[in-house]
Amino acid sequence: MPKPSKVKYIVIHCSAGYGSVESIQNFWKNKLGWRSPGYHRIVDLDGNIHELADYEDYTNGVKSFNSESIHISYIGGVDKNDYTKAVDTRTHEQKMKIQHLISDVLLWLEDNGVDINSGISVVGHRDFSPDQNGDGKIADWERIKECPSFDAMHEYRDYTSADKRLQLPG
Repeated sequence: MPKPSKVKYIVIHCSAGYGSVESIQNFWKNKLGWRSPGYHRIVDLDGNIHELADYEDYTNGVKSFNSESIHISYIGGVDKNDYTKAVDTRTHEQKMKIQHLISDVLLWLEDNGVDINSGISVVGHRDFSPDQNGDGKIADWERIKECPSFDAMHEYRDYTSADKRLQLPG
């Protein structure tokens, strides 16, 4: 089955640092040993979009969900003086380009025969954390990570199919 028909998630990420796109790619390849990038697109601090993989290709964004996901990231997401502190550092340009990319993915899916009004969710990487208490929400204490350092499900709910709005992945 081609990838467009499998896509359920547009996953928003942060890089959790301020390195260049090239340094991020080198980290994936040389430190993690990945043959594929972590994201399909990444938005730098100036709002420039960098294409790292075709939407049709699989990337390493969320373990066990990559065949069903398109991954978009922005550079930043942590305090510049303490990378252990998650902070929404998106610039105005990054915010606008992330919205542009979400629309771009939805158009790509639609052009490939996918009904985007049923079954597509825009979520953050952190939303794939297990709901340990079963209340339908990922509380701060349940998160495996903070990425993308803001509530992507809430912020981009208007891009999500009405039947999937604010539902956790899984």
